[in-house]
Amino acid sequence: MFGNRTNQRVENVRALFISDLHLGSRFARAGEMLRLLQSYEPEMLYLVGDILDTRVLQRRWYWPPLYNALLNRLAELATSGTHIFYTPGNHDAFLRDVHLRPGPLEFQDSFVHKCLDGRTLSILHGDQFDDVESHAKWLSQLGSVAYETLIAMDRTGNRLLSQARLPNVRFSRMLKQSTKRLVQRISGFEQKLVDHVRELGCDGLVCGHVHLPTERTIGDGFLYVNLGDWIENTTALVEWQTGQLELVDFETSLAPSRVDPSTALSPLTPSAAQLASDFFAGWLGATA
Repeated sequence: MFGNRTNQRVENVRALFISDLHLGSRFARAGEMLRLLQSYEPEMLYLVGDILDTRVLQRRWYWPPLYNALLNRLAELATSGTHIFYTPGNHDAFLRDVHLRPGPLEFQDSFVHKCLDGRTLSILHGDQFDDVESHAKWLSQLGSVAYETLIAMDRTGNRLLSQARLPNVRFSRMLKQSTKRLVQRISGFEQKLVDHVRELGCDGLVCGHVHLPTERTIGDGFLYVNLGDWIENTTALVEWQTGQLELVDFETSLAPSRVDPSTALSPLTPSAAQLASDFFAGWLGATA
């Protein structure tokens, strides 16, 4: 379905699309994400929602130094010329209603990306097409709590399995994927994607939300890419300088041990500090 990638040097790419990092969750794969951003310098970087997880942060504050290193790298990319586009999701929805000062990130509910080959792609998180989010948000919030609990149980159980030299079992991933597939069927998710793309006159759509890495054709030949997530997956869409689009699994090349500890413990740079200040001022304003 998608490729694997081992990268040993900084590589220039035309565009990089990531979603569902869920900073604030103890299970966010922030180390791998930092390594990804250190390995690539995109002309355009799309952050496709749920980069922050304010649902988790409201219940329990969790912000390790590694997250500051991520903000530093985002600010560094912006300073070096990367155009960064942020389309919020349901876990960082406050950014849809907050007007931040002009800065390195451009915030909109959706974007249209023009590929090198002329194709146009609608970029948005995807929760707009989820009936549970639209009509039963309480159920979605309850599901978020249950998912975090299940991941914790998974990690504990798999440590015991590893000690017994038995293969790991990813119950949280299986349940998440089964639940999301059911919600997609009930919501008519895929048909809504097709209708949205057709209405915009685009050639395809890139989104996140359902944590199911996917790259395929839907409807009348529209490209559909789901970016997956950075909790149980490490997937991102890359537009190479040739114009080729590829959904890449970085599982083997972005181990946390490869992150330089001195980088992870660096204090916020002034531009990254301004970015963090805008984020959290916006969040506090939205929850006041």
